[in-house]
Amino acid sequence: MQTQKARSDQEIVWSIDPAHSTIEVAVRNLWSTLKGSFGDLSGTLRATADGKLSSVVMTIKAAGLVTGNSRRDESFRSTDLLAADRFPEIQFQTISIGPGRDRDTLRITGLLTIKDATREVVLEANKVDQSRAPHDEEVVYYAAITELDRFDFGIRGRPALWRKVKVSVNIQASRRLAD
Repeated sequence: MQTQKARSDQEIVWSIDPAHSTIEVAVRNLWSTLKGSFGDLSGTLRATADGKLSSVVMTIKAAGLVTGNSRRDESFRSTDLLAADRFPEIQFQTISIGPGRDRDTLRITGLLTIKDATREVVLEANKVDQSRAPHDEEVVYYAAITELDRFDFGIRGRPALWRKVKVSVNIQASRRLAD
């Protein structure tokens, strides 16, 4: 398999692999921390020819939230929380990407849309690795974290839940050969 070289003005496009990517959420309640994950996601990462991340576009299926308890999952997907039946997708699109707190991190600023609310959020991200999979596919790995105020997105309900939601993003993406 030949490796395709990018010209300096050409972007490299990476497709998010939903089988190896997750978005994990954690929110405290009165007694413990409730955790869940979204595994049904898609999107693309774009990078310059020298490997600098230039954009992220992601779509997450709201009904894909799994907490390990089917009753709780249905409750979180309900009208007063995610309203997954009316707003089936959660969207993220970058505004800017710049240096983070140290030389190993990136500050990814983007627009996050949950339900009918769009807010600017900041992710602290790391490029974890770039390598070749066993079948010679080129892959890249990113990890990012942020904290959201669920009230900013109209996620009320459940007075026992705290307002702040910790979000961890783990992405594996495969390089597209042509775009």
